[in-house]
Amino acid sequence: MQQQISVSSRPARNELAFLDGLRGVLVLLVVFGHAAGVGRIGQLEADIPWLPPIMSAAQIRVPVFVVLSGYSLMIAVSLARRAVLRGGLRGHVVRRTRRLVPPYLVALALTLLLIAAVPAIRADEVSWWSNHLPLTWQSVVTHALLIHNLWPETIFSLVGPWWSLGVEWQLGLLMPLVLVAWRRVDPALVVGAMFALSALSSVTGVLKWSAPFSFGLFGLGMYIAWITHGSAEQLSARRHRLVRLAFARPGWLVAASLLLFAGAVAVGLTSSLGLVSAPIDAVQWILSGTGGAVLIAVLTNREVEGSDTRATARLRRVFTPRLLRRIGLVSYSAYLIHRPILALVDLLYVAWDTPTVVALALQWGVVVPAVFLISVGFAWLFERPFMNSHQRSQLSELHPRRLFALRPRLA
Repeated sequence: MQQQISVSSRPARNELAFLDGLRGVLVLLVVFGHAAGVGRIGQLEADIPWLPPIMSAAQIRVPVFVVLSGYSLMIAVSLARRAVLRGGLRGHVVRRTRRLVPPYLVALALTLLLIAAVPAIRADEVSWWSNHLPLTWQSVVTHALLIHNLWPETIFSLVGPWWSLGVEWQLGLLMPLVLVAWRRVDPALVVGAMFALSALSSVTGVLKWSAPFSFGLFGLGMYIAWITHGSAEQLSARRHRLVRLAFARPGWLVAASLLLFAGAVAVGLTSSLGLVSAPIDAVQWILSGTGGAVLIAVLTNREVEGSDTRATARLRRVFTPRLLRRIGLVSYSAYLIHRPILALVDLLYVAWDTPTVVALALQWGVVVPAVFLISVGFAWLFERPFMNSHQRSQLSELHPRRLFALRPRLA
């Protein structure tokens, strides 16, 4: 889902196939989670009351995506001798714009066309999509500029899940500024300062609605790339004693990652069941994001070292099945288009008064697979022209001819 900036004068880059698998897992959690919102508002809670708390507890995907974003963007910088962005600020902004914005604007235009063409969407007052409507000029303009997350009135308007796209876009634009401090101060202190600013936003209420801890988690992802990519001399200088001790015990890191994820799920479940009255979203974000950072760090380090332990080998196998990696290749497209498709189908369930269990089975068993098939076409048409050569080569595996040619092997 993220563009990786290329920089000259760098060591050889590892394939890191598990990253596409991780993206695949995250986007599956996103799409299946949103697909569960079937029927009228409140219908799922009334008919299957045990499911919403579980779905809410498993909302670990966006924090890990944010960590992965910072990590991916920082890889090439970490491999460079002087830790600078090729082309400076202008080159960075051009690359980020070229990679992320055109597919997003296409998805935005198609969504607006869908709303204009289907009167039932504009008249809807009972389905989940009605929470994000009616359409206003403010929501359209702020979405077009990718600043809709800066106002509470527009952050969840139009297409709810797109709030995180604005956050991710802005974090990428802030990265060159972060690197100015990165080159002058211990990067660990820079990350600490980013978390402090996140906490300040949460306490003061300034942009509190826009996931303030994403700033700290983005910095954490940058730091993980910093201590896992580079020459042997660079890594030796960058790694503090505690980091070296942790990497010497990969089994402990695997266990820590799993415990952090379990803690995030437990916190989310506690909150969704109403067992605590205080808002603890920030705790869930920090736990899940840190769990993702530790997971990425240990798997990257063992790949760079050229050997897996039993624990890291088992963990890596979770993220390297071919189908999962292929889903990861179209994760950005799936993220862009899944919600309007799911919402449109949901209007049919409402119109036909479909039982919740039947609607949920159809969403998960039929519509979700269709979303990913459509995502392949969307990625081929609207993402591929803006990818780098390596990404285009990977996406070529999803050409329909190759998919059908490889079908017996996948069976």
